[in-house]
Amino acid sequence: MKSKIEVLKRVAATTYWGLSSNSPLLRESSSEPSAKLRLSPPGDCRPSLGFHTKLLFKILEEYFGSAGDAWRVLPRRKIVLANKIQYPDHAEEIVIDGQVVGHLIYDISRGERRWRFRPLYALVGRMIEEEAGYFAVVDAPKLSRGYVIKRSRLLKKNLPERRDEYVALATSDMRYLGVGAVLRGERIYVLKSWTRRLYSFGDKDPSILEAVRRNEDALREMEEEAIAFVQSIYEKFRLPVVVSFSGGKDSLVTLKIAVEALGPEKVAVLFNNTGIEFPETIEYVYHVAESMGVKILVADAGDAFWRAVEIFGPPARDYRWCCKVAKLAPIGRLLKENFPDGVLSLVGQRRFESASRALSPRVWRNAWLPKVMAASPILDWTALAVWLYIYWRRLPVNKLYYMGFDRLGCWLCPAVELGELDLLERWKPGLAKKWASYLSSFASERGLPKAWVDMGLWRWILPPKDILRVAGEDGLPESRDHAVLLIEEGETRYVLRTGRSLEGSPSRLLNMLSSLPLLKEKVAAVEEAGGHLLVATKRPLTEEEKKDLEKAALRAYNCLQCMECATWCPQQAIVLDPKGGVRILEDICAGCSLCNRKCPLAEYVPKARELARRAKAS
Repeated sequence: MKSKIEVLKRVAATTYWGLSSNSPLLRESSSEPSAKLRLSPPGDCRPSLGFHTKLLFKILEEYFGSAGDAWRVLPRRKIVLANKIQYPDHAEEIVIDGQVVGHLIYDISRGERRWRFRPLYALVGRMIEEEAGYFAVVDAPKLSRGYVIKRSRLLKKNLPERRDEYVALATSDMRYLGVGAVLRGERIYVLKSWTRRLYSFGDKDPSILEAVRRNEDALREMEEEAIAFVQSIYEKFRLPVVVSFSGGKDSLVTLKIAVEALGPEKVAVLFNNTGIEFPETIEYVYHVAESMGVKILVADAGDAFWRAVEIFGPPARDYRWCCKVAKLAPIGRLLKENFPDGVLSLVGQRRFESASRALSPRVWRNAWLPKVMAASPILDWTALAVWLYIYWRRLPVNKLYYMGFDRLGCWLCPAVELGELDLLERWKPGLAKKWASYLSSFASERGLPKAWVDMGLWRWILPPKDILRVAGEDGLPESRDHAVLLIEEGETRYVLRTGRSLEGSPSRLLNMLSSLPLLKEKVAAVEEAGGHLLVATKRPLTEEEKKDLEKAALRAYNCLQCMECATWCPQQAIVLDPKGGVRILEDICAGCSLCNRKCPLAEYVPKARELARRAKAS
């Protein structure tokens, strides 16, 4: 299997820079010379907007010590591109005048969190030439990565007081440039080096609208192709059409394409209100639906997330129960009710967003939602193309983008970076405090170190080694959930901890076992004793049967009433129980056990416990 990095390299986006217009281009130009931007994979650069630009400029000025020095060596432009790159936390390549001038980094090393700027080749060259910012000219034949330059070899310098700050480097003959970090005793560790080559900054400062005009032909062709694609799959499947609308830029463009292709009367907006959406997004979704004249369908999870987190514990990148409970379950219910014969869902998925999406086909059957065909009209569009199209067609933009957020959706998603949480704390302190308070209580309950919250270790059950190394802590919870657990077993006697009230408990478990008739046949008796359940079997259970017993118990005693099981049940044999949870209608249940596989509790809790065991073992 190819690694994520290999996949992203293979599908990396291509972006050009017009050398005479000094603006980004979606394809090579026939009217002016252009150069391909040298970006790290997947190269999905976007324009810097609003607060992001202000933050970047502020960090640059802090790095140089003054605004005067910063803008003496670096042109301050209206068009700045940012390209996310691999890093322990948030990091972006910053492009000005077609040059990758440096990295904007959210540094979480040394137990602190702060924004930093690291200069790269073109800016390093200017810093040396102008003797601006932190720099050093070195008495050495060349610069090599990993080399430590002693204080005695520094011919000319302006070094920072803070250790580990970034310094522009050059050999005395200017044949080699580099960037290093200051160590104790004015030594400098070389982080990166280059053989000197030509570079140049432009002399024009175009606006984003001028860039749109430069790319208008390419945008028109992309729009026409996407419209034709939507029309073709509509003719093929002849299903009702919904656009899965998150309130983000990609789904906005997808909605516009769908309306242009089919007309507003044939398109509905499907919005999933997970209960942890930004208020601005909810307001924005209704505004867009009204302005485009399309019907809006809302799958509302209510307080499902906050009820579920008390059972599951905090979600993680490798423990995304939240997507099932707060997203897929309510969407599944809504689609089943409104489109029992199936639906065509248009989504704003793009292949440059992740390795999994890079490998995705353009049309696929949704594995998580029954009777749903999904398609992405803009699968091959870059983020730059999406933004230029938005400005070209003058589409309304969610104002959260201008507050610095690049990824919209659930505001506490475990995919969030600490740099994004910094923005949340800045703009939405109430939301940030609510989640931090929950995490602190969870950590305190389990005796976890402060870094588990502060350094974002909650975002994984099994954190990557680079994250653990940077965080400097290895405290991980034994488990995250408060759910039922098989705590003891014998030859034919199994003890279950339910974690909930045991009222009517034996009958609850037996009812859930109706979906597993072969296992139920082996059960001789279920009794309540001392706050636990005792399950006696006619013969010893296999390992798979033990797992199925635990899953059935999870469903019986920790059910959140998300009704994901009912959505998938082919016999419509699952209903809400007035006393809590769900009940299987045993007289019509076919015993297919599909509900035991689709339940979020049954799916995620056992996986999470196994990951936690592996994390502790490693």
